[in-house]
Amino acid sequence: MLRVLFILMFFTACVPMGNLSNSSNENNLLQDAAFVTNIKTILLYPQTNAPQSVLLPPAAPLTTQNLILAFDDLAEQFNHYTIKITHCNADWTKSGLANLDFLYEYNSFPIQTYSFSADTHIPYIHYSIKIPKVKLAGNYVVTVYRDDEYPVLSKRFYIYQQMIQVADRRDISAAQQLGNKQPISIKLNYQSLPIINSNDQFVVTLRQNQRWDNIIYNLTPTIIREQEKSIEYLVTDEKEMHSGGNEYRFIDLRTIINTGQNISKIDRSTKPYVAHSGLDINRNTDRYSQYLDFNGNFVIQNFDSPLTFSENYVKTRLYLKASLPNNARVYVIGAFNQDIATKDKTMRYDSLNGVYTQEFLLKQGWYNYQYKALDGNGKSINLEGEHFETENEYEVMVYYRSMQPQADILAGYLRINRNKR
Repeated sequence: MLRVLFILMFFTACVPMGNLSNSSNENNLLQDAAFVTNIKTILLYPQTNAPQSVLLPPAAPLTTQNLILAFDDLAEQFNHYTIKITHCNADWTKSGLANLDFLYEYNSFPIQTYSFSADTHIPYIHYSIKIPKVKLAGNYVVTVYRDDEYPVLSKRFYIYQQMIQVADRRDISAAQQLGNKQPISIKLNYQSLPIINSNDQFVVTLRQNQRWDNIIYNLTPTIIREQEKSIEYLVTDEKEMHSGGNEYRFIDLRTIINTGQNISKIDRSTKPYVAHSGLDINRNTDRYSQYLDFNGNFVIQNFDSPLTFSENYVKTRLYLKASLPNNARVYVIGAFNQDIATKDKTMRYDSLNGVYTQEFLLKQGWYNYQYKALDGNGKSINLEGEHFETENEYEVMVYYRSMQPQADILAGYLRINRNKR
């Protein structure tokens, strides 16, 4: 699907703690986040020869650790950045392992690869670094520090070791059609592992479209066959199912000389330019419409200049027309803003025109996004619709709670595509 979409497009992120900023604390450092406003376009992906590798989840096998972290600093002068690595439990809390239990070197790695932007409206410096190798499979967080002291961003990633066979068990009931759900059932085979209690030593986690805001932790096993050393997770509880949701909306900022798809106009009277999206509407009652998307992700690309790092940053205003309760809060979510929906990131409501609006500073490229809304009680208001036909990508993470070392080892990893195009 990704390869097809790329063709179509071309043609038509134990941490030693420093002094934290007011907006960050130790818990925030274990999440995907940017802690200062000048850090933009954070990417963490496995480096391969394929151009679409930037869309892949930040996961790599223990034997081939090839993850790249990249980000922009909206500054004219070079800053000294270092990264530090945290090992986490299956639930992304900080583990009790010492640094040398999971690292080969001292836990501070300088970022030495950087490039200056070329003739852009807003100058920036692009930094990148290969994530250092770790000893153990599991959950990790990379945190970037300025001057080895002030955290500016953090990003989660996986290192896995296939010690367990993980197989997809397709649902054959009517559960997904009836509730527009996409249940993911799997079977584990752990022949090579020393297991004392299989019910307690495995934790299975499910993630949809690389999002952290709706991750499902600790699936319930339904069939345990200890003699065969296998476990089946046949999901029947809706709490352990993701909604099919809808394909992502998109905007095309690959050119600012002309207006891309779903861009209504570009104001070039000031720099940076201001791009206005078309008017989005509530899709909750719409029929399902099939089209290709990036499952919430984005790709940086510039059709206006052949120069490297010539992509401009553009003030991009999104508009949503929807009739919602007065106390409703509406957010724009996507990989470009870590799918974060917090009180200080709500869309502004224009009561005169009945439109919600918000502005983002985005680097030229192709962006996926959706709207998320909550009423005054924090209950979700569906603005996107729910369809079992929607194409979504899932990641299954199987953690093995070993005795030595006492850590949650990511012993099984599987990517599943539902309704693959």
